Amino acid sequence: MKNNILFKETTNKIIWYDIDKNGYVNNCLENKPAVYIFMKTSYLGSKEAYYVGSTAQLVSRINRHRSCVNNKRIESPIFYNSVIKYGWTNFKLGVLEYINLSNIISSKEKKDIILEKEQYYLDNIKPSLNVCNKADSALGVRRNTNFGLNLSKSRRGKTYKPNIKNPSIKVNNKPKFISDETRLRKSLRSSGISIEVLDKEGNLVYTFPTIKSAAKYLGVTGTTISNIYKTGKSYDNFVYKFFIKENKIWIYDFNKNLVKEFDNIKKSKCMA
Repeated sequence: MKNNILFKETTNKIIWYDIDKNGYVNNCLENKPAVYIFMKTSYLGSKEAYYVGSTAQLVSRINRHRSCVNNKRIESPIFYNSVIKYGWTNFKLGVLEYINLSNIISSKEKKDIILEKEQYYLDNIKPSLNVCNKADSALGVRRNTNFGLNLSKSRRGKTYKPNIKNPSIKVNNKPKFISDETRLRKSLRSSGISIEVLDKEGNLVYTFPTIKSAAKYLGVTGTTISNIYKTGKSYDNFVYKFFIKENKIWIYDFNKNLVKEFDNIKKSKCMA
């Protein structure tokens, strides 16, 4: 009875977000540490079912779930198979709790706090779509006989050597000196691009200084963002605007008088 009361108290506080047929959540989530929950809605008389997870970056993790299901990479078999069977539109997403880790420096301590929060909700909700009842553990998962046999076959005839470094091999630990000119060339090797991400109504969602930072936040590769820049076609529900940063070079004399202006560092080499 106590578990039922805790379950109702927890789930009644959740704000549920719809998911479209491709797995995209119809809401702008924050890419922060969080404990989240997926709910399979009642379907043809079937009961509601839940999946609980935790992450250090919510948006990235949700994007990974979508990618794994759509590409049929079964990492969370019960949950993913259920999505494949019923479709994303029969699921909803909720955020159980955003976790503030701004004052925590240790990565291990951050992970422990996130897992402790996840375990609390696993104990209260007891989600049927989770394989494990322990956060970040396979403890309690029952394997069939074939699992052990297949694992044994995969290792048969293989030898495993300990990773011991050869003391006779000398490693050069001398720090590498990088000149200011080299740093400048690297920074100007390609045109810098900043990105604005907007929703379908044209509202600004976020601004990113680089393609890499945008890809990390959205849980995709840099190549995906680059392809959007090249083709002008978006693969999700967002609108992308790209802005090329200024890469001009100005040459001044010792009296701070402008000598010449170049479009980029390559053209400035002709003056040397």
